[in-house]
Amino acid sequence: MAESAALVTILDGEDEFEIARFIAERQARLGDPTTAEMNTTRLDGHSANLETISGAVRAMPFLAPRRLVILTRPLAQIKTEDQRKKFKALLENIPPAAELVLVEDHLLTDERKRRKNEVHWLERWAIAQGERVVLRHCAVPTGEAMVQWIVARAKAHGGQFTPPAAAALAGLVGDDPRLAGQEIDKLIAYVNYARPVEPDDVESLTTLSARVPDFALANALRARNAHQAHSILHRMLAEEDPIPLLHSIVYQFRILLLARELIEMRGKEDDLVSQMKVHPYVARMAFEQARRFSLADLEAIYHSLLGVDEAMKTGQMPGDLALELLVTRLTS
Repeated sequence: MAESAALVTILDGEDEFEIARFIAERQARLGDPTTAEMNTTRLDGHSANLETISGAVRAMPFLAPRRLVILTRPLAQIKTEDQRKKFKALLENIPPAAELVLVEDHLLTDERKRRKNEVHWLERWAIAQGERVVLRHCAVPTGEAMVQWIVARAKAHGGQFTPPAAAALAGLVGDDPRLAGQEIDKLIAYVNYARPVEPDDVESLTTLSARVPDFALANALRARNAHQAHSILHRMLAEEDPIPLLHSIVYQFRILLLARELIEMRGKEDDLVSQMKVHPYVARMAFEQARRFSLADLEAIYHSLLGVDEAMKTGQMPGDLALELLVTRLTS
């Protein structure tokens, strides 16, 4: 059975860019966008029980070859051995007219456990099912893997990167494939697909502000300057869609939080460079800005951002409104 005909697909890992690409590809096979959306059901494991999931996969497709059911956080309510058995029984009886995609936002089996051969029960089950189940690990590429990822993605989009140029871009984007993808598209268009992207192109077109502009929004939030923070946010929203913008803001506060933790432990900028795979200049700026926050403040802001991220992904609130309300809350 070909991968496209699998009845169950399991995507695990933090590479949201790859997960979104995979789901978009699956949807495209259902027909035009309107038909595809009519035949796509999105569920969340926190609220969907087994009966709901079963009903979704057994609904007949309409003017499409199959129905696509996407279940995020599928194991949220699967706690006991009895629940595992019922869940596996459901997965083993998916009708041919449906595909169930399970999306777990972390690797089911981390590398430490894998080295001990302590493989997650769902992964063991998937491997035993053969071709009817596809298991795809979507780990965020880092270091040399990100360099190779950039080269491969550029080639897939009709462009080329020299290895030094890919390394330069990897140093700027860190472990964010979504941002890397945006910068790759921009750079191969800049050279008009006529030649490989060189390090000079990356330096001239992909400034460090692509990653850490000047922490202007972070500074406004720290000062609880509501007017300034909203002004900066509006300017950012004019240039980017809410979801990519939120990811950029989350990344900024993630790097600030790690920098603050390193400061507390008497760590150095080089530690941030090695842990986050960022340019030394970015690490230096992050250390400077992190000293202006308390660790507790950064943790509170970061957790608030993750809450907004979940609200946007689950459709609870439009992205721009969610960001506006977040800024209001953090500056009040």
